[in-house]
Amino acid sequence: MDKEKFKRIILENEDVLMEKALNYGKERNYTKYTSTLKEAWRMSIAGLSKALVKVIEKNDAIPEMGPDDDFTKSEVAEFGIIEAQKHRSRGVTLGMFLSFMKYYQQAYEDLIYESNFSVEEKRYCSLYIKRYFDQLELGFALEWSGLSEKQKLEELQKSNRVITNEKNKYLTVFESIYDPIILVDKNNNIENINYKAVEVFFDFAVSGMKYYGNINTEKEFDWLNRELDKFMGLNEKEVIIEKTMETKKGQKTFMIKFRKMLDVSEKYRGTVILFNDITERKEMDQILKKQQEKLEYYAFTDPMTGVSNRRTGLMILEQELLFKHRIDAPLSICFLDIDGLKKINDTYGHEEGDILINLIIENLKESVREIDTISRIGGDEFLIIFPGCFESDAEKVIQRINYKLEDYDKKNEKPYQHGFSYGILELCVDNKLSINAVINAADKKMYQNKMQKMINPK
Repeated sequence: MDKEKFKRIILENEDVLMEKALNYGKERNYTKYTSTLKEAWRMSIAGLSKALVKVIEKNDAIPEMGPDDDFTKSEVAEFGIIEAQKHRSRGVTLGMFLSFMKYYQQAYEDLIYESNFSVEEKRYCSLYIKRYFDQLELGFALEWSGLSEKQKLEELQKSNRVITNEKNKYLTVFESIYDPIILVDKNNNIENINYKAVEVFFDFAVSGMKYYGNINTEKEFDWLNRELDKFMGLNEKEVIIEKTMETKKGQKTFMIKFRKMLDVSEKYRGTVILFNDITERKEMDQILKKQQEKLEYYAFTDPMTGVSNRRTGLMILEQELLFKHRIDAPLSICFLDIDGLKKINDTYGHEEGDILINLIIENLKESVREIDTISRIGGDEFLIIFPGCFESDAEKVIQRINYKLEDYDKKNEKPYQHGFSYGILELCVDNKLSINAVINAADKKMYQNKMQKMINPK
């Protein structure tokens, strides 16, 4: 038999051996006396495999037994003796321990049986494993039986003190955790809640209230059963939800994590529920969101009129020009200059000038479509972009605005007139002008309109 091949299949299949031993433990109900953590099972397999490999390295022949052998001092039994002492101190009986070791042995034999070894190799390896476990059992059976009843009692008492200290340490850590925690069993009944959870959800908080049976949790957590039912229905290991609720400390928002207990033996099938208070973070997020929205507003908007600023207007015009070339749709722009603003500022003050601008712009907003864009290009200069519009269509819109302003001025509410000069430019399909050239062309038409109004005032 190739020793390296034998060693390799043992060392490379730690997870397989662990899973097989765990399954046997579950099937035969040994797991109610074993560790719930995967690492403990891995260490058991690693220890058994390490000792087995050590024997394989030293002995080509199958490790047989003789009448004069001291199995308590055999290196084969060393690991098994240590494990036996651990389990004995936990109250496990010799029969229980030996019987479960048979299933550990079965896991190793299953591995060999399922391998691609030849029939002769399988027979050799299986017998080797059998003799290895025989010597393990003899070693810790002799060690176990060598203790007096007094020694066994003292060992149990010592172990009980250790377990009590571990329990107290668990309770202290559990009660000291800053976030509220709830533990529920496999039937979704609350088994324990920590001090922070009691403080947040109950009127009177004392450490260890649930553990020592001094609190009824059913009423306060009606909603929890519904969430737990959803969680169990998803068949997920972990789910996180956000929930806002009333607590004894006011309305709070929690990030609630539902996590199935890490128990490979399935002895404790339940859920850990962790409440992370994100109330302040949510409030800060809202503040930051509003600030961000405000920054974005000022980055793209003229703060006085509420229309797009120059930078945004030029960006939109550039996009519309590119879009026009792709789909060959009409596009018109209007360059608009408010009449007499400087005179009004000088005569009545800049505040009155701002009122004039805003009144005209409000009439513009009411008259254009949602897809049209109004941008403030300068102090009294504005650009209107009319996607999908011919010059005649844009002209009608501008005339409607002029009629509205004329009707307003007839009321004589202000000692000045509300008017503007404008130039409309329709861009043809083969237009090659740059953005600046387009605006300059519309500006030139606006200037002609202004001159015409000066020559022929109404």
